[in-house]
Amino acid sequence: MTKRAAIAIAVVIAAALTPSPSGAVELSGLEIMTRVEQREIGKDERSQVTLTLITKEGQRRERKLLLQRQGKADRKKVLIHFLSPADVRGVGFLVWRHPGKDDDRWLFLPALNMVRRIAAADKRSSFVGSDFVYEDVAGRDVGQDTHTLLRSEALGGQDCYVVKSVPKDNRSAEFSSKLSWVRKDNFVVIQERYADKRGEDLKLFTVDRLEVIQGIPTVRKMTMRNLQTGHRSEVTYDQVQYNLGLKDEVFTERYLARPPA
Repeated sequence: MTKRAAIAIAVVIAAALTPSPSGAVELSGLEIMTRVEQREIGKDERSQVTLTLITKEGQRRERKLLLQRQGKADRKKVLIHFLSPADVRGVGFLVWRHPGKDDDRWLFLPALNMVRRIAAADKRSSFVGSDFVYEDVAGRDVGQDTHTLLRSEALGGQDCYVVKSVPKDNRSAEFSSKLSWVRKDNFVVIQERYADKRGEDLKLFTVDRLEVIQGIPTVRKMTMRNLQTGHRSEVTYDQVQYNLGLKDEVFTERYLARPPA
């Protein structure tokens, strides 16, 4: 080997081993979204939630909910009971996430005193008339999409990764692609922009307030906007508590049908 060739090889190796200017190894899109899904959110959670539905003309409807969660990532269980107004009080929604397969979802309708399962195909339906779909409540499996890191940029004064996610099966989602702005310091998604099947803007998700509670970065207010209809849904979280030791029996069909406390 000539001296010139040896120097060239050494330069290539050095470049490969040199860290990025930030001092951190660059993550792939999949690694970033996996860290988003697996970030620390406590063993369980209970929150008081206000869901406000706002029309393009500014008309508002407000609903109060009790949210309880156990676990995280792809083994999460979420129970929601509606507290008000009176016409939806007692309505309940329960979801169990499973790794590598469809979630189990149940809906309790007190007017009929009936618990019914929600078919997997209905996960893309609107959640109680909001701009969120049923799948949004417990989240979408990272493995269902192909994730590509596009760039890094600041958003709201925070350094973020921008990741493009495309469903591997275009029948599995209401969107054809999604851009996510992920904070580099805590891996919280603070903005998402969805495109419909034609590639046009569909929805915009934003985190409007983020606070640290019990050492956990916690979304206190978020908004989902339908960019095609002008309708939006605002969600605020109050009385957020983590690591309460919620029992398994809370996340069952029997508990789903119980009147909310």
